[in-house]
Amino acid sequence: MRPPDDREFVERFAEVTGGRRPTGYVEAWERFVELCEEGYHDNLDEYWFDLSVRDGIERVLTDERLSGFPQMGWVRERVEAADERFRAVLSEQPMPGRSERQWWEAYVPAWAGPECAAELHGTYGVHVEVREG
Repeated sequence: MRPPDDREFVERFAEVTGGRRPTGYVEAWERFVELCEEGYHDNLDEYWFDLSVRDGIERVLTDERLSGFPQMGWVRERVEAADERFRAVLSEQPMPGRSERQWWEAYVPAWAGPECAAELHGTYGVHVEVREG
């Protein structure tokens, strides 16, 4: 049996993700983390939408159809590095009613732009540091 090539990996990845490519998926998570490190400046709906890429990444990381591909090594490395950066910006207290969710959904960044910070306070009663962009 020959080892899988990059084309096979990309095709299988697209099957699992509904057409997404590995690099684009990982880079979307890294960009989101960077926005949170700076202080997320969009509204709360956009925050939850942007965060949803991590749910897709979790499906990729746990999907048996991808587990045998050696290319998953670089996916895991980059995701783990971005996860570590994201954990570093999260508040210490879980969001009300979200403590049973995945770690990336149970907590929000400890700081955000004015709009997101105001919505977190108004919607959830959560106080985060306001960082102007």
